[in-house]
Amino acid sequence: MVENYSHLAEIYDFVMRRVHYDRWNEYLYYVTKEHLDNNPKILEIAAGKGNLTRLFSRYYKGIISTDISLHMLKKSHYEHAKVCCDMLRLPFKNKFDLVYSTFDSINYLTSKSKLLRMFSEINCVLSETGIFTFDVSMEKNSFKHAEEPVRSGKYKGISYIHKSDYNKISRIHRNTFIMKDNSGREYIEVHHQKIYPFETYFELIPKAGLYISACYKAFSFIDGTKDSERLQFIVKKAGNDAFI
Repeated sequence: MVENYSHLAEIYDFVMRRVHYDRWNEYLYYVTKEHLDNNPKILEIAAGKGNLTRLFSRYYKGIISTDISLHMLKKSHYEHAKVCCDMLRLPFKNKFDLVYSTFDSINYLTSKSKLLRMFSEINCVLSETGIFTFDVSMEKNSFKHAEEPVRSGKYKGISYIHKSDYNKISRIHRNTFIMKDNSGREYIEVHHQKIYPFETYFELIPKAGLYISACYKAFSFIDGTKDSERLQFIVKKAGNDAFI
């Protein structure tokens, strides 16, 4: 096995070709715009190759993107400020008016202690009136993807098999990518995501000095529930107006 995204970065765009980035971009703008003033300072967590960053920059300039994978950042299609770092150790002293994460990147934190630490890091870099918005994948989405457990394809001379499975006991969703280049050399990446119960986010976010301003069924403004496929959270720093 090899480091995650070290080889998947080469075929990432093809594997993610079904993703409607325009839809994600517009929704992200609409859920954040009422919370922001002109020229906000923006930080993106787990930006990957910057496919969404490029679109979101139509609305806001000066976005700083971060990702733990240097391989992904180097493959970015969009020239902008990029920092390779772990979301559990954000190396910023300045504050941001908007911090965001997309594509269920938060689910890559596979323990509650890591999830809480990430929320605490966000509290440190968020301005007093800033917001943190992120989406998460829920169990219903894992069951949906389990209906098509194996996918395959070939792109840029690299053939791949993508296997997806979900363990209902551990609540771990595993994506295994088996890639083979033209020389016949094989590379395997195994990606683990934790599918947390709905209540976990409401338990941990207040412990980090934050509060949930809104929790939507993703791509809507309808209140999210434990039965939603995806959830979109709007989180702020706890204050006198906080409700938890």
